[in-house]
Amino acid sequence: MLGKTQEWLANAAKITPAVVIGLESPKRKFPDDHTLSLVKAVFEANGLELTAATEDQGEAVRWREPSGKSWTECLRHARAMLGISLDEMAEISGIGRSAIARLERGGHKRVPERSASKLRDVLFDNGVLVIPESRDQGAGVRARVKYR
Repeated sequence: MLGKTQEWLANAAKITPAVVIGLESPKRKFPDDHTLSLVKAVFEANGLELTAATEDQGEAVRWREPSGKSWTECLRHARAMLGISLDEMAEISGIGRSAIARLERGGHKRVPERSASKLRDVLFDNGVLVIPESRDQGAGVRARVKYR
Protein backbone atom coordinates (compact mmCIF):
# COMPACT_ATOMS: atom_id res chain seq x y z
CA MET A 1 0.00 0.00 0.00
CA LEU A 2 2.97 2.29 0.49
CA GLY A 3 4.29 1.62 -2.99
CA LYS A 4 7.73 0.76 -1.61
CA THR A 5 10.09 -2.07 -2.49
CA GLN A 6 11.09 -5.06 -0.42
CA GLU A 7 14.57 -3.56 -0.20
CA TRP A 8 13.13 -0.32 1.19
CA LEU A 9 11.19 -2.22 3.86
CA ALA A 10 14.23 -4.30 4.78
CA ASN A 11 16.36 -1.17 5.20
CA ALA A 12 13.67 0.70 7.15
CA ALA A 13 13.07 -2.27 9.48
CA LYS A 14 16.79 -3.08 9.75
CA ILE A 15 16.29 -6.65 8.58
CA THR A 16 17.65 -8.50 5.56
CA PRO A 17 15.83 -8.50 2.21
CA ALA A 18 15.67 -12.32 2.48
CA VAL A 19 13.58 -11.97 5.65
CA VAL A 20 11.13 -9.63 3.85
CA ILE A 21 10.87 -12.07 0.96
CA GLY A 22 10.20 -14.85 3.46
CA LEU A 23 7.47 -12.81 5.15
CA GLU A 24 5.70 -12.36 1.82
CA SER A 25 6.00 -15.99 0.76
CA PRO A 26 2.85 -18.11 0.96
CA LYS A 27 5.07 -20.95 2.23
CA ARG A 28 6.59 -18.80 4.97
CA LYS A 29 7.48 -20.01 8.40
CA PHE A 30 6.13 -17.97 11.26
CA PRO A 31 8.65 -15.20 11.97
CA ASP A 32 9.72 -14.23 15.44
CA ASP A 33 7.81 -11.53 17.29
CA HIS A 34 10.76 -9.12 17.19
CA THR A 35 10.90 -9.18 13.37
CA LEU A 36 7.15 -8.65 13.15
CA SER A 37 7.31 -5.72 15.55
CA LEU A 38 10.05 -4.08 13.45
CA VAL A 39 8.02 -4.40 10.25
CA LYS A 40 4.82 -3.27 11.96
CA ALA A 41 6.59 -0.17 13.34
CA VAL A 42 7.71 0.81 9.82
CA PHE A 43 4.18 0.45 8.46
CA GLU A 44 2.67 2.43 11.32
CA ALA A 45 5.30 5.17 11.03
CA ASN A 46 4.22 5.54 7.40
CA GLY A 47 0.50 5.95 8.12
CA LEU A 48 -0.81 2.40 7.97
CA GLU A 49 -2.79 0.66 10.68
CA LEU A 50 -2.56 -3.10 11.12
CA THR A 51 -5.48 -4.80 12.82
CA ALA A 52 -5.25 -8.24 14.37
CA ALA A 53 -7.75 -10.96 13.59
CA THR A 54 -10.83 -11.37 15.73
CA GLU A 55 -13.03 -14.41 16.21
CA ASP A 56 -15.13 -13.31 13.23
CA GLN A 57 -12.70 -11.60 10.87
CA GLY A 58 -9.15 -11.89 9.70
CA GLU A 59 -6.28 -9.42 9.76
CA ALA A 60 -6.62 -5.99 8.17
CA VAL A 61 -4.46 -3.17 6.91
CA ARG A 62 -5.77 0.30 6.20
CA TRP A 63 -4.68 3.91 6.18
CA ARG A 64 -4.82 5.26 9.72
CA GLU A 65 -6.41 8.51 8.55
CA PRO A 66 -8.64 9.38 5.61
CA SER A 67 -6.52 9.82 2.50
CA GLY A 68 -9.13 10.85 -0.04
CA LYS A 69 -8.45 7.65 -1.99
CA SER A 70 -11.27 5.64 -3.49
CA TRP A 71 -11.87 2.10 -2.28
CA THR A 72 -11.07 1.00 -5.83
CA GLU A 73 -7.43 1.94 -5.21
CA CYS A 74 -7.34 -0.92 -2.67
CA LEU A 75 -8.37 -3.52 -5.25
CA ARG A 76 -4.73 -4.24 -6.10
CA HIS A 77 -3.90 -4.76 -2.42
CA ALA A 78 -6.85 -7.11 -1.97
CA ARG A 79 -5.79 -9.03 -5.06
CA ALA A 80 -2.25 -9.23 -3.67
CA MET A 81 -3.57 -10.68 -0.39
CA LEU A 82 -4.98 -13.54 -2.42
CA GLY A 83 -1.93 -13.91 -4.62
CA ILE A 84 -4.03 -13.39 -7.76
CA SER A 85 -2.37 -11.88 -10.85
CA LEU A 86 -4.10 -9.37 -13.12
CA ASP A 87 -4.58 -12.09 -15.71
CA GLU A 88 -6.12 -14.45 -13.15
CA MET A 89 -8.42 -11.70 -11.88
CA ALA A 90 -9.53 -10.95 -15.44
CA GLU A 91 -10.32 -14.62 -16.01
CA ILE A 92 -12.21 -15.03 -12.73
CA SER A 93 -14.18 -11.78 -13.01
CA GLY A 94 -14.78 -11.55 -16.75
CA ILE A 95 -13.45 -7.98 -16.71
CA GLY A 96 -10.58 -7.07 -19.01
CA ARG A 97 -7.04 -6.90 -17.68
CA SER A 98 -6.53 -3.28 -18.78
CA ALA A 99 -9.83 -2.22 -17.20
CA ILE A 100 -8.77 -3.80 -13.91
CA ALA A 101 -5.37 -2.08 -14.06
CA ARG A 102 -7.02 1.31 -14.69
CA LEU A 103 -9.36 0.81 -11.74
CA GLU A 104 -6.49 -0.18 -9.46
CA ARG A 105 -4.48 2.91 -10.42
CA GLY A 106 -7.37 5.16 -9.41
CA GLY A 107 -7.70 8.81 -10.31
CA HIS A 108 -11.02 8.34 -12.15
CA LYS A 109 -13.34 11.28 -12.52
CA ARG A 110 -16.13 8.73 -12.59
CA VAL A 111 -15.56 5.16 -11.41
CA PRO A 112 -17.18 2.45 -13.57
CA GLU A 113 -19.29 1.16 -10.69
CA ARG A 114 -20.47 -2.04 -12.36
CA SER A 115 -16.95 -3.28 -13.05
CA ALA A 116 -15.65 -2.10 -9.68
CA SER A 117 -18.49 -3.82 -7.83
CA LYS A 118 -17.91 -7.05 -9.77
CA LEU A 119 -14.24 -7.03 -8.77
CA ARG A 120 -15.11 -6.30 -5.14
CA ASP A 121 -17.59 -9.21 -5.18
CA VAL A 122 -15.01 -11.61 -6.66
CA LEU A 123 -12.49 -10.61 -3.99
CA PHE A 124 -15.11 -11.02 -1.26
CA ASP A 125 -16.09 -14.46 -2.56
CA ASN A 126 -12.42 -15.44 -2.40
CA GLY A 127 -11.94 -14.24 1.18
CA VAL A 128 -10.90 -10.56 1.09
CA LEU A 129 -13.01 -7.55 2.01
CA VAL A 130 -12.21 -4.11 0.59
CA ILE A 131 -12.75 -1.53 3.32
CA PRO A 132 -14.01 1.86 2.12
CA GLU A 133 -12.71 5.05 3.66
CA SER A 134 -14.73 6.42 6.58
CA ARG A 135 -14.78 9.84 8.20
CA ASP A 136 -12.18 8.70 10.72
CA GLN A 137 -10.08 6.11 8.87
CA GLY A 138 -8.70 5.50 5.42
CA ALA A 139 -9.50 2.68 3.02
CA GLY A 140 -7.92 -0.75 3.34
CA VAL A 141 -8.31 -4.49 3.04
CA ARG A 142 -9.27 -7.26 5.46
CA ALA A 143 -9.22 -11.03 5.32
CA ARG A 144 -12.85 -12.11 5.72
CA VAL A 145 -11.96 -15.02 7.97
CA LYS A 146 -9.19 -15.59 10.43
CA TYR A 147 -6.20 -17.39 8.96
CA ARG A 148 -5.39 -20.58 10.78
